[in-house]
Amino acid sequence: MRTSQTGIDLIKKYEGCKLQAYKCPAGVWTIGYGHTSGVKQGDLITQAQADEFLKNDLKVYEQKVSKFSSKYIWSQNEFDALVSFCYNIGSINQLTANGTRTKDVIAEKMLQYNKAGGKVLSGLTKRRQDEHDLFLKKVEGVKMGVQTYSLKTDGEKSLSQNFKIKEFRCKDGSDKILIDSAFVQMKLQQIRDYFNSPVTINSAYRTSAYNVKVGGAKNSYHVKGQAFDIVVKGKTPTQVAKYAQQLGINGIIQYNTFVHLDSRSKKYWARNNNGKVTVVNNF
Repeated sequence: MRTSQTGIDLIKKYEGCKLQAYKCPAGVWTIGYGHTSGVKQGDLITQAQADEFLKNDLKVYEQKVSKFSSKYIWSQNEFDALVSFCYNIGSINQLTANGTRTKDVIAEKMLQYNKAGGKVLSGLTKRRQDEHDLFLKKVEGVKMGVQTYSLKTDGEKSLSQNFKIKEFRCKDGSDKILIDSAFVQMKLQQIRDYFNSPVTINSAYRTSAYNVKVGGAKNSYHVKGQAFDIVVKGKTPTQVAKYAQQLGINGIIQYNTFVHLDSRSKKYWARNNNGKVTVVNNF
């Protein structure tokens, strides 16, 4: 999962940007948006370089938040809030009690990290409040659960920036389409954004009859509108499966030429090599 512009703007707001190296309160040479690696006295950078430092630094903190994705299935707003928190604090291990706290408790505890040297700081208090509010904010336009659409009526409508409803239709041409639209908006779109490359939907919703025709599993998630077989242009199935793993997607099956993703509640990761299935812990 990647930080959205909302999360980036929040970090920029509180980190501030300085194009000349300075010593932070801890005595560390710092530049740009709180960047410290390799910085020395007298360094000067451009705004473009500051933005590039931020982009690269974010990857470190995104990984620290993503390691809990399989436990919590972060929404975009939750992820953005935690990356901002992590960028400032350095980790979310203590905040989440290593993944043992509920989301409600995490939101509550977040507000307590507003001190430095034992003293409450107004700047940290405001930052924690903004992160707390973003964490609890519902993602606008996302309908949770499987939605029912009509190919004729809704086909040309967009589910997200890069996906239209018609892309998820059954190959038998039927009008009814079932789609876990939140999964498309919060997971498939993330994959599209991360790789910055077109995503082809080989198979999504299937009617029961069509599922039987193509030899699908009896209780296939395709019939429920919860499964998506995808190909990312220019990327291997392994690359796609690995990133899907980082997003905390529970249903991942890596085939030789595509990746099956679904929104099942319990984790099932596997490789299917010409019909031979191997359950895996990592891709």
